[in-house]
Amino acid sequence: MLKNFQQICVLLSLFMLANTVSAIDIYVAKTGDDNSDGSLSSPYLTITKAAEHARAGDTVYIGGGVYEEVLSPVNSGLEGEPIIFQSYEGEKVIISAMQSLNNWQHDVGDIYVTQVDWDLGQQNFVMQNDVAMDLARWPDNTDGDPFTQNSLRNTGGSGSDVANNAFLDYAEGIPEGDWSKGGSIYFYGDKPGSGWTTWRAFITSNTDTQVTFELDKNPAWIRTFHAPADKGDFFLQGIKEVLDYQNEWYFDPDTKKLYVQLPKGVMPTENQVSMRKRTKTIDLASRNYIHIKNLAVFGGSIEITGGASNNHIYGVTSLYGNYTLGVVSGFASGNQSINIRSDWNQFNTKNNIIEKSEIGFGSGTGIYDSGENTQILDSYIHDFNYLGNYDAIINARGGNNTKVLNNTISRGGRDAIQGFNDNAEYAYNDISRSNLIADDCGLFYTVGGPSNTEIHHNWLHDAYSSGDKSKAAGIYLDNDAQGFTVHHNVIWNTEWSSIQINWNGKDLNIYNNTMLNSSGVMGAWHKEGTAFSNVNVWNNLADNSAWEPQSDKQNNVTVSPTSGTFVDAESGDFRLRAGTEPVDAGREIDDITTDVTDASPDAGAYEIGGDNANWVAGITWERKLGPTGLGCYGLPGEDCQDPSASEPSVNFSQDQTVDEGQTATVTVTLSELAQIYPVTIPFTVSGTATDADHDAVNGEVVITSGTEGEVLINVKTDTVTNESETIILTLGLPINAIAGEQDTHTITITDKTPAPTPPPVVTPPVTPPSSDSGSGGGSVWILLFVLSGMYYQRQISLK
Repeated sequence: MLKNFQQICVLLSLFMLANTVSAIDIYVAKTGDDNSDGSLSSPYLTITKAAEHARAGDTVYIGGGVYEEVLSPVNSGLEGEPIIFQSYEGEKVIISAMQSLNNWQHDVGDIYVTQVDWDLGQQNFVMQNDVAMDLARWPDNTDGDPFTQNSLRNTGGSGSDVANNAFLDYAEGIPEGDWSKGGSIYFYGDKPGSGWTTWRAFITSNTDTQVTFELDKNPAWIRTFHAPADKGDFFLQGIKEVLDYQNEWYFDPDTKKLYVQLPKGVMPTENQVSMRKRTKTIDLASRNYIHIKNLAVFGGSIEITGGASNNHIYGVTSLYGNYTLGVVSGFASGNQSINIRSDWNQFNTKNNIIEKSEIGFGSGTGIYDSGENTQILDSYIHDFNYLGNYDAIINARGGNNTKVLNNTISRGGRDAIQGFNDNAEYAYNDISRSNLIADDCGLFYTVGGPSNTEIHHNWLHDAYSSGDKSKAAGIYLDNDAQGFTVHHNVIWNTEWSSIQINWNGKDLNIYNNTMLNSSGVMGAWHKEGTAFSNVNVWNNLADNSAWEPQSDKQNNVTVSPTSGTFVDAESGDFRLRAGTEPVDAGREIDDITTDVTDASPDAGAYEIGGDNANWVAGITWERKLGPTGLGCYGLPGEDCQDPSASEPSVNFSQDQTVDEGQTATVTVTLSELAQIYPVTIPFTVSGTATDADHDAVNGEVVITSGTEGEVLINVKTDTVTNESETIILTLGLPINAIAGEQDTHTITITDKTPAPTPPPVVTPPVTPPSSDSGSGGGSVWILLFVLSGMYYQRQISLK
């Protein structure tokens, strides 16, 4: 028995050793050969070849260049032994779903044509250089902005009850052509009480003034609330007869010929025009423990489906990862740039992470998540839902335990975030520019519950709808929302409510939010027969007092926008100034006011002197340098620059004078973007003032992106009269920067203590002498009598 046990131990040891030894590095280069051994000196040519060989623990290093293929691992990694695919250090890798096109021939007018051998149907997509071209349409998209519809108003059409052979009328006439040959209609109905989505349909027939189509949508409210008879905005697209404007294309599915018209009607040059050939760039379906790092994908999606779990997307730039015409029966397109999807009847997709990445541009959704324990972290996600339907920048539906943290999220056709997953957390995100097409939606949108979801420490701002309905909200807890805790958010510049709650809002906690410049701090639709229950509105700060009447309201503060309450509201700095009304005006709330250090919570999202007093939202890296810090890939849509060759210098702002009781802001500025972030700038505090006069202490400023950081110093008020005192900040040795010439900053404190009032002079009372006094008092009275007589005589003489 002991011998058998020893043999088993030996075999296990050999197995473990074999697995340890088997982990290898595999190399891919544009100068490689798939018949080589994949070593550094003899790399493979394609990622596909490397993906066939990579096993648990292996790392695939990819050399710089453009790879027109799909990264699709054959094997999974293991816990602690992932398969890693990453760019070779310092090199820029692009995996592209696009195919450059050449062999152009003149067709007619300003149109040129070439032959292709594929057809992706509604997902066909064409670019010329850095411009995403439009499918031929009428009227033309003259400004080139996909969120600007450049549409017309229809003059009539079928009613809400017509699902088959529906129609739209335009009395002025539509362009000639057979619109049933691939033509489609876009429609946005905006009658009162509607306008929350668009729809599209293929045209089945047409006359000079009418197009006909099927409008059997599911759910039916897509049609019933947005019927052609109720009027709206529309455009038509998809036939060659309207290929008449720059940057338009038309594809003939019968002949597989692509037609384009470029600016000034010129012929496309070599590789100027490209067309999507594949819909995916990375496919991790059913794969586990795969890490993708520090590369770019273009024109195709990243698929994390089929139970794929424990995968990590890090430092990836994904641009134009999805495109679709968008003709569907439902309210969303089913297209997304990153697809994290579970089929709960068969498998769960779990524990996947998207981190420090840029995901930008697409007609559908940016990131779709129906997985379990998904984390979306520190990423810049922007410009999605050109369709104006229920796609979103982040669309979290059907999953649970989602974490969306420290992201910058901007520019969506409808909502920025749709948060439907249970037990989720949305925190420290900078969210802006929703409602660019549709209305009656918001920066964060959800319905129903109970959700058990926490929305906290976010910046939500600048939401304005495209039409005249003015219904762009900050946080929108729509029909029967239940089980949401909303705290320590700053919501500003929303044309509708900062927080909107509809119908049977239940178990909603609205705590310590700062809400400014909206049509109303809180709004609600109290539909007949509905009522709020257990809605708590505590410790909030706003510039109007329209607090929800069907709520428990405690310790909320209303201030004037011009009251000087904030450090710099115009620049988006909503920290409180010392001594203002919201300071210490709140109440303690279990598990919410946890960063309070003085036992007196402030109202609003920021706590002076708290453990989290200077919290910020958004990504922690410099967007202009991209997720890898190496700058641009040269891809369409990038807004970036290459890093500097030298370290920036760091300088303090100019000296300043402040009064007692005020807050001093000291700015630290880099001369340019840093090569490496974070930049850490230590400083020391000295001067004639003591800690009885201010709260400044030795510390450091950490700049994670951009070129500025700051130190806030609260100057205390006392009752002691002093000459002017000073606080001096002196730079230490920075990390990832060098000290500049302005390496000190002096704050001069102006004493506002009033001078002490001198004690009153006490004059002893005069006691008239008695008549028998021998002190000479009688002589005084005689003198006064004589002087009075002289005064009287003078007055007579003056008359």
